[in-house]
Amino acid sequence: MDATTMADAILAALGGAGNVRGVTHCATRVRVDPAESARVDVTALARIPGVLAAQVVGDRVQIVVGPGRVEAVSAAVRRGAGSATAPAHRGRLSARTVGVLVDVFTPLLPAFVAGGLLTALHNVLAGPGVFGDTAVVDTLTWLRGPVALVGLVGAAVFALLPVLLGFSAAGRFGGSPYLGAAMGAALVAAPGLTAESALPAIHLAPDTGWVIAGVDVLAIDYQGTVVPIIAICFVLARLERFFARRTSGSARLLLVPLLTLLTTGLLAFLVLGPALRFLGDAAAQGMEWLYTGAGVLGGALVGAVYSPLVVTGLHQGLIAIELGLLSTGGSFIFPIAAAANVAQAAASLAVWLCARRGTRLRALAATATAPAALGIAEPAMFGVTLRLRVPFLIAVGATAVSAALLAAWRVEAVTLGAAGLLGFASIAPGSVGPFLACLAVSMLLSFGGTLAWARWRRRRGRPIDGEDPRRTGDETAILSPVSGRRVAVESLADRAFAASALGPTAAVAPESGLITAPVAGTVSAVAATAHAYGITTDGGTEVLVHIGIDTVRLNGDGFRPLVRAGDRVAAGDPLARADLDAIVAAELDPVVLTIVTEAGARTFAPIDGETRVVAGTPVLRPTGSPENM
Repeated sequence: MDATTMADAILAALGGAGNVRGVTHCATRVRVDPAESARVDVTALARIPGVLAAQVVGDRVQIVVGPGRVEAVSAAVRRGAGSATAPAHRGRLSARTVGVLVDVFTPLLPAFVAGGLLTALHNVLAGPGVFGDTAVVDTLTWLRGPVALVGLVGAAVFALLPVLLGFSAAGRFGGSPYLGAAMGAALVAAPGLTAESALPAIHLAPDTGWVIAGVDVLAIDYQGTVVPIIAICFVLARLERFFARRTSGSARLLLVPLLTLLTTGLLAFLVLGPALRFLGDAAAQGMEWLYTGAGVLGGALVGAVYSPLVVTGLHQGLIAIELGLLSTGGSFIFPIAAAANVAQAAASLAVWLCARRGTRLRALAATATAPAALGIAEPAMFGVTLRLRVPFLIAVGATAVSAALLAAWRVEAVTLGAAGLLGFASIAPGSVGPFLACLAVSMLLSFGGTLAWARWRRRRGRPIDGEDPRRTGDETAILSPVSGRRVAVESLADRAFAASALGPTAAVAPESGLITAPVAGTVSAVAATAHAYGITTDGGTEVLVHIGIDTVRLNGDGFRPLVRAGDRVAAGDPLARADLDAIVAAELDPVVLTIVTEAGARTFAPIDGETRVVAGTPVLRPTGSPENM
């Protein structure tokens, strides 16, 4: 049965499309919020071909379809219902805000990276001070045209940023992405509009804006802004749903987008846009004051908190401030981020030199150092420095010193790019030398401090890599991703998991939040909420690691993925970090489940053993194979 046919059957069992208020999904199950729970036929849901189990938890219907089909089935149900709402981030306001920013910005990262690199290339070739006092295009005049075109393409990403953000944000809030993009285009075009030709009731005031019902409305330039369009799309999505509920049939296609754009446009230019542009500028000026007004102390403070922000995920919230700074001149955040990343790379390199051959720590450090040096520091942080703690703190201290020097020299970036050794291309041409010197200081302090600490540990008989990695001698077994107490699967509160509906299951109540890979293979899936991970072995066995029961409700709060889909992992490599205290505080069970969702002709069974399980020891073992079945 294909996804569309399944969705039709699911909607019928749910009591019809009109009984569906919202549709989301986790790694294995479609989750539906019904308007009336009494109209849901759970028995009929469970009998649908392809549905592994169905249950009602609280006011939500959970339909288990497995990790391979859940996205397609969820999307089909959402299309059939026509009224799904976007998932909402729960928790503290700061966590919800960061969650929204991550959701909105993540799809745009390829455009940001490409635009940043193109702009950086333009700055290198067109700006004096990089390869001497004369710009490259002034020496090689035949390059002026191509370089100008490269600069145009790169700059367009940031100049027209509200259009891209409008598309992404409207979709995030459950509205039409195209209406969001249209509002973004209106914001960007505002200073140059000749609105008389489109709306005769709104007259353009020369060079200033419009007069609407006797009120002067400034035509503010919103190019490169972030906060206004996100807030506007939040309102747009709700207005769109408001009008959709009050129209029907062919009138909906005409009236809903018309009324949505008209109403949102008036609110945007009269209230939301001006107010939020002012607040956004004030926030950027406040951060800039901390960096410039407080001198080297302000720089050191920003540098000291940057890496901890990365660990918590709060650094994503700096994107909005950074883009605002770039639109008004230059950003101090990018140089500090580069200093922090290379400090983590240097600490990881020192760990690699001091760890013994053949140990997992040495292998992790070897693979994490280069990405950190080029601007992706999470593998080095979560795989190496944070695990050892002291190297992370040394890198933070090195970043603070480097950031103080960056503040003293007033080093700023003029565009985004790779925040690492190649970040010089994004720096104002006259500051490239001081920038590279600060990176060198950051790396030397971090490398030297970590090296000295590691050697101090070794002299005292406590090498940083501890004992050699555990080897089970059974490469076919499924290993436990955590240490903790073995839990009887049939005792789990979730009926689908308790019945092993997805496949052979092992459950462990974790002692710590570090989740490791139970098998070697390719990461085939990472849940958007970071609570579930799928791994496919080279032999085709598919294993699901599910952190907690019903933890999808946290919408990612308390989870930090350390891998991405497509990554190769060895058994025991870090997959994620989970905040167990946050899970328990939300009154959820943090039990970690290891499930063989696809084994081909082979069968697996749980391994009985001691009550306490150590990470990396077998918990599921094959009981049959094609050769002996």
